[in-house]
Order: sequence, then C-alpha cells, then structure tokens
Amino acid sequence: MAKRGRLLLLALAALGTALGSHWLITRAAQSTFAPLVQGVFLAQHAGVHGALALWFATTLRRGHQPLISTLAQRVHGHLTPAMAHYTRQVTLAWVLYFAAMAAVSLGLYFGGQLHAWSLLVNAITPVATLAMFVGEYGLRYRLHPEFERVGFTAAARAWRLHQADRRSRP
Repeated sequence: MAKRGRLLLLALAALGTALGSHWLITRAAQSTFAPLVQGVFLAQHAGVHGALALWFATTLRRGHQPLISTLAQRVHGHLTPAMAHYTRQVTLAWVLYFAAMAAVSLGLYFGGQLHAWSLLVNAITPVATLAMFVGEYGLRYRLHPEFERVGFTAAARAWRLHQADRRSRP
C-alpha cells in the first residue's frame, strides 16, 4: 500500500507541476517578464528535445553502435542480428520523436500559439513520451517474442552503467 501511496503522490506532484507551469506560461504573457519566462521554457523544451535527437542520431552513424543497441547489449549480454536491427530501428524512432517534438514546440511558439504550445510542453509531452515507451515495449514483444523479457529496473541499471562508463573514459 505504501508503494501505491507514493505513486499517487508522485502523480499529483507531476500534475501540480504541469498545471503550475501552464499557469505561469500563459499568465506570463500578460506581464513584463513574459519573454524571459517563455524563453526559458522554450529553451528547456525544444532545446532538450533537439539535443536528445542529435545525441541519438550521432549513434546511428556508420561504425557506431546505436544507443538503444548499447543499452540492450548491457541488459542481454549479446544481441542477435534481429535484435541489433530492431534496436537500431528503435533508436531511429526516438530520433524522429525528439526531432518532431522540438520542431512542433518551435513552430507553435513562434507561430504565436501560446496556449497550444503550453499544452504541448506541460501535458502532451509527458503523455507522448510514456506512449513511446509503452508502445515500443508492446511492439517489441509482439514482433519479437524471442526477446528475453526484462523489467524497467534492468533497463535503468543498464543506463546507469552506460553513464558510468562514459564518465570514466578520458
């Protein structure tokens, strides 16, 4: 029961943060500090998504291992050719997702659609990101039932090990 309570508290905190951010963005349009507040939110949203698109894309270059392949290899130890192909495609899907989010964010913001942009930043992005994770998980096990089933904690552990390895390199 304690775990359920923590999840509910986390969900309420996320909802409160999203609503507070939306209020701040839309109300800031009526104040003198509007460009600063909105610029910070734009830089955060479009900038992070653009940077993630670029990072994932650089791992797709010839002679490099795609990021999702690297993480899958840490989890599974070895990738079959089918797994390597699939994880490359998933890396590409994330590149497209991040690039689309950055482009839509910039388009809505500079197109003057402040309410729509705020909705994208505060509500649609978290839901869309979760949908990408859940959709990929479902697709993976539908298309490749031979893949070993692993939980979120194994993926998180692989990410931490990947980050630790990157930090330890000169």
